Amino acid sequence: MLNYIYNIMKITFFLFFALLFALSSKTYSQTTVSGIIERETRWSAEEGPYIIVGDILVTRRASLVIAPGTQIIIKDTTKSEYLTVPFDKADSTLISIRVQGALTVVGRKNNPITFTPQTAGAANFGWRGIIIDEADSRYVEIAFAEISGASTGITIKKSNAIIRNNVIENCNIGIHATFGGSPRIQNNLITSSFAAAIKVERSNPQISNNIIAFNKNIGVWCDNSSRVRFRYNCLFGNRDGNFLDCDPELGRLSKVNKNKDSTDAADNIILDPIFVGSPAEARAIALDVNVPTDPSKVRDTAIFRIVNSSSNKDAKDTNGSDGDSEEARVRLSGKNRFILSKYSPCFNAGDPSRRFNNSDGKRNTIGPEGGPEFLND
Repeated sequence: MLNYIYNIMKITFFLFFALLFALSSKTYSQTTVSGIIERETRWSAEEGPYIIVGDILVTRRASLVIAPGTQIIIKDTTKSEYLTVPFDKADSTLISIRVQGALTVVGRKNNPITFTPQTAGAANFGWRGIIIDEADSRYVEIAFAEISGASTGITIKKSNAIIRNNVIENCNIGIHATFGGSPRIQNNLITSSFAAAIKVERSNPQISNNIIAFNKNIGVWCDNSSRVRFRYNCLFGNRDGNFLDCDPELGRLSKVNKNKDSTDAADNIILDPIFVGSPAEARAIALDVNVPTDPSKVRDTAIFRIVNSSSNKDAKDTNGSDGDSEEARVRLSGKNRFILSKYSPCFNAGDPSRRFNNSDGKRNTIGPEGGPEFLND
């Protein structure tokens, strides 16, 4: 009998520790990566987070597929520890993911892929960024990703890559299109960039349906010679201006869209995108609540005077707060800090072409919430 009980206890303890080990392994699972990728490679959320300790180079005949929900962390280190081929002078001191072959970074609206430096912070550019280096455009797409803390979030060299539905924040430059190509930059949010949200040099990008807001210097920095197709975007709160060396007609309001908002000749709006929880939303709510009712349509005038007086007081309290600073507007808390408020002018203000329609079939909403989940073109 005692032997039987002893055996049961041994089995119980064995199962307990096996389960504990399995749970701990899953909780603390991570994969360290660096070096050259020369074949088809897949990164998944289950095997992550992926800690990048040195340059990643995806060669011409190789591919890297990153699945939804995957977390990529770039370690604080220097390239001197690893044998790599530098992209340029800036690249020689910072880790990068350089792609010459195929790259599929496609998350989901509710399950994005994230790229963050090990040490995050304002103006702390802990890595070089993703570099699309003359890769075949048919096999390159970055969508539903969150990219932060890079010297340049995404560099596109001689490629027509698709960059869509991403949030790019706290980089020196958000997206840099250079050395030819016509990359398609659609439905992104680019914010808190130090130098510029988008920089264009000797390239002809197609830029549409993006929110470019609250950047510390320039919104869009052109070279005054590239042919940039810039339409149906929302720009606001870029400290040193929305445009530099771009088409002079950009930003010059001359039309009115279907939402009755003023636009420039290329249908761009220069308005606060209004995110949920922002001071701009609080003001919009106050204004909405306090739209005066025609007194001639009020039956009980005594109650009308009480309600109207109370509402005006609330509006004054709401609008009396500071709340107009860039930090107050951008640094919202929580996972959904960049969700558009129902008062946003970005809804149904994007490119009306059917291929840009939202998942529900309605006209494109400017920003990462808009457009289809999956592209058909």
